Amino acid sequence: MRRRAFGPLIAAALLVPSVAASAPAAVPTAGKAAPAVSEDRAPQDEAPQARAPQDKSGRKVILDADMGELNDDAVTMFMLAKARNVDFLGVTVVSGNTWVEEGTAYSLRQLELIGRTDIPVIAGAGEPLMPGRQERLSAENTLYGKVPWAGAFDSQRPPSYDKLAKPPYGGYPKTKPKKNTVAADFIVEQVKRYPNQVTVFADGPATNLALAVRTHPEIVPLIKEVIYMGGAFDKPGNITPAAEFNWWFDPESARISVRTPFPKQTIVPDDAAQHVIYGKKEYDRIVAGKQTPIKKIFKDLQGPEFEKDPKATHFLWDAITAAVFLDPSVSKRTEQRYVDVDANFGENYGRSLGYNLAEFDAPNNPKGTRKAQIVLDVDAKKFWDLYTGLLRSE
Repeated sequence: MRRRAFGPLIAAALLVPSVAASAPAAVPTAGKAAPAVSEDRAPQDEAPQARAPQDKSGRKVILDADMGELNDDAVTMFMLAKARNVDFLGVTVVSGNTWVEEGTAYSLRQLELIGRTDIPVIAGAGEPLMPGRQERLSAENTLYGKVPWAGAFDSQRPPSYDKLAKPPYGGYPKTKPKKNTVAADFIVEQVKRYPNQVTVFADGPATNLALAVRTHPEIVPLIKEVIYMGGAFDKPGNITPAAEFNWWFDPESARISVRTPFPKQTIVPDDAAQHVIYGKKEYDRIVAGKQTPIKKIFKDLQGPEFEKDPKATHFLWDAITAAVFLDPSVSKRTEQRYVDVDANFGENYGRSLGYNLAEFDAPNNPKGTRKAQIVLDVDAKKFWDLYTGLLRSE
C-alpha cells in the first residue's frame, strides 16, 4: 500500500512563513511506524560533515518531496545527490507522507549525514489546497471505506521542525531550512534564474508546484520538465480503488499541475512501481563492502527489519523518477496520453485519468487536459544497477 518503505511514513493553501505552524487536531494513528533505532546506533552528537562541492555544470533539479526517514523520497534525494552531472538546487518540502515540519527535519538531517549541506532545504505547503481536506477524511472513510494509510493525517502536526514527537534518526539537524522564503517562491526564483534548465521532481502531493504556477504563471514555459510520482492509470489505486496516495492527498493541486502547459511532463505512476520490488537481495547489494554514510543509514534503519523478516519487500515509487531522469533507457514502456485528475469529492476523488491519443488526440482531448509521457514499465536490470550503484558508491 501507499506509503512508504522503511520509515515514518493540508484548508486554505497554507505556506508556512517559518517552519513552525499551529498544529491541527490529532487524528487516530493508522500508518506504519518507523523502524526502531537504538540510541547507541544513532550518531546524536555527530557534527554535520563538510560541505561537498556541487556540480554547477550539471542538469539542474529541484526535488519537491514529502520526506521521511529513508523512505522513497529520501532514497531519491540520495540518488540525485550522488549522481554525476546533476546540479541539485534544493529540496522543497510538502506535507503528505509526513507533515512539512517532519519532512523538513528529515531532509536537513539526512543531507547532513551524507555530507551534502550545500543543498538547501525549503519548507513549503503544510496543508492541501482544499479547505477541510483532513476534516472530511472521516466522512470519506465512512462513505467509501477506510483508507489503509493517510500519511500526515494519521498523526498530530508538530509545532516546528525542531519539536517533533520523536527526534529524527541521528538527532535534530544542526543546519536550518532556508530563511525568508517558502517552497513555491524558491521554485519560482530558481526557474527564473535558470530559464529552460530546471527539472522539477513532484514526488509528493503537488501543492507547492500548484502554488508556484498559480502565483507566477510566467514561469510555466521556463520550466524544462516536470517529473511526477503520482497516479494509477491502468491499475487500481493503492489508497482507494480509484487513487494513488500523492494525488489522493491533494487532488486539486494535482489537477492544477497536470493541466498546466509545461513544455514537458513525465509521470511515473503506481503502474511502473509494481515492476521493481525491493527486498533483502537489493539491500545486501547496497550495504556490502566498505562502510559509507549512506550504507550506515541503510544498515541502521533497514537492517533490523530484514533480520526479523528476510522475506520483507517494499515498493520504491519515487526512486523510479530519479532513475528515468538519470537514464531514460530505464523506461521500458511509455505512452503519451492527455492527463487529468478527478477533483470532485466522491468515491473517485484523486483518480488519475489518461486519454489515449488514438481516440482523444487534439482537438478531441477533454478541454483543458495536457499531454504527458507516462512510464508504465521499467527495465528492472537497468534500474537495479543504477539504484544500487549510486547508493553504494563512495
